[in-house]
Amino acid sequence: MSPSSEDYLEAIYRLSMLGKTGVRSSDVASLLKVAKPSVNRALKMLTDGGWITQEPYALIYLTEEGLKTAESIFSRHRTLQLFLREVLKVEEPIAEDDACKMEHVISDETMKAIHSFMKGYFSP
Repeated sequence: MSPSSEDYLEAIYRLSMLGKTGVRSSDVASLLKVAKPSVNRALKMLTDGGWITQEPYALIYLTEEGLKTAESIFSRHRTLQLFLREVLKVEEPIAEDDACKMEHVISDETMKAIHSFMKGYFSP
């Protein structure tokens, strides 16, 4: 999956966590600050990949595989963001931007090491 597709999947996941029964493409466009035609192209790829379902002009839903993948992406993002902010003391906007970039390229091994470190860092 491309970094762009991961961003769209994560956005759908974040919006679905707000308690909505489904996600509107206009909300995805607004969250990612992109044009609706860009969202429509991404949604087609995510549908073809089996990560989401959507009827034309209807709400977007994560599939079981899409939910699993989105949760993983979101977890990487949050862990990296917390690491940058709390451990390295990077300012919030920069930490957010850097975490978004890093989540797509970081190895599983390094991510596991950061995750383990963060567990110990926040434990009493």
